[in-house]
Formats: sequence, C-alpha cells, structure tokens
Amino acid sequence: MNDIQPGFREDRPMPATSDPEILYQDDDLIIVNKPPGLISESPDPREDSLLRRVAALTGRTVTLHHRLDRLTSGCILLSRTARYHRAIARLFETKQVRKEYRVLVEGIWPKGLNRVQNRLAPVGGGRWENRTKEGKAALTTFRMLGTGEGRTLMQALPKTGRTHQIRLHCLHAGHPVVGDALYGDPAQAGPLMLHAHKLSFRHPADGRPIDVEAPFPDYWEGVASIASTARMACARRSSPEP
Repeated sequence: MNDIQPGFREDRPMPATSDPEILYQDDDLIIVNKPPGLISESPDPREDSLLRRVAALTGRTVTLHHRLDRLTSGCILLSRTARYHRAIARLFETKQVRKEYRVLVEGIWPKGLNRVQNRLAPVGGGRWENRTKEGKAALTTFRMLGTGEGRTLMQALPKTGRTHQIRLHCLHAGHPVVGDALYGDPAQAGPLMLHAHKLSFRHPADGRPIDVEAPFPDYWEGVASIASTARMACARRSSPEP
C-alpha cells in the first residue's frame, strides 16, 4: 500500500487536477469517472464543478442524476438530453441502479458484519451522524475483499442514497474510511479511500444492460490488488494437495 499523504481536508479539498474521464456515452447519456476533489455541482456558477467540466467536454448542457462527495472518485451518471430524465429518476427511485463502491477502512473488519442499517441525521457544519430513531433510513451491505497492513478493503453497496452514507456506516462498524478527516482521525487525513467503482442499470431507451467500471485514482496503487491477492490465497487453500 502506498503512503497516505497529509493535508487533505473536507473544508480545504484537494484540487482536482484532471478532467473527468468519459467511460460511456451515447446520444442521451454520459457516464464519467469523477476525479477526487471536484464537487459534483455548485450553486456558485464561478466554482469549478463536475457539471461545468462535463458541459465543457461535451459542448452542451448536461444534467446530474446523482452525486458523489467532493473527495470521492468514480462513476457518475449524467444526461445529455432531457429525453429520459423521468425514466432515469424512476430507475433510481425503484432501486434499479446498482452502485458498487470500493472502500479501504482502518482495522480488520468483522467477518460476520455484512449489513449496516440505521438512520442518518444532519448535525451541522456539513456533518451527519448515525441515529437509531430520528433521521433518514439508510442501508448498506458490505463484503470483505481482503486485508493488508492492518486495514481492510471492502465492497460497499448502498441500498439508499444518503449523504455520507458509506462513510458513516463504516464509522458505525468501528472502522472509519482511511483518509476520512471528517469522521475519522483528523491527524490521519489523506486522500479519501472511497471509490464509486461500478455503475449498472438498464438503458431506458431499450432495456439493454449498461455496466461501467471506473479506474482507480493513482493513489489507490497497491490497494486495489488486495482483493486479487486474497482470492489467490483462498484458491491455494482450497486446492487439493498433489
């Protein structure tokens, strides 16, 4: 695993030096890989945002269908036309869009913990917190992919779309996201190790499957390989002796 560089803060976000990478596009839809540090959209027309950059890349007005935290990288879906706005909104409402994340957490995740369900509520200052009664219902399922250097690489599938949901559910489990200065240890702040890895749904035009995978940022080098290393070790353990 690479060393986490200091200095990344939620209130002083790291600059997004790269443009969004186009992962899929057709006449109506476009999916891009959002670079970390870039806000999805901003009410301030002078502020740099994913929405502005994609509009510049495509030469037309685009519309966001969901958002990622500023420090989160990965797949995000936009429309190039208004033709399927309502249909796409319906896909999200009926949970027909599969969003798969990779997340690196501090510590060794408990093997039996594959689901976190509670409620989330804002507490001010851009922060939210886990609740048992008040707030919005939230559900995330998790699967352990591998461990290394006292950390765990997880697959996270949010079943609801709450602000900071995966980060808070990892905190609830006792294993904050690596680099999360807002909910973890501010002294350990670095790039937020949360990446929207895959996005899957059926195209509203004809129902064909759309499955898109976003490459990891450079600072994930050596981390994403934990999963393949774990699979190889598992395969060796399950292979019969010669």
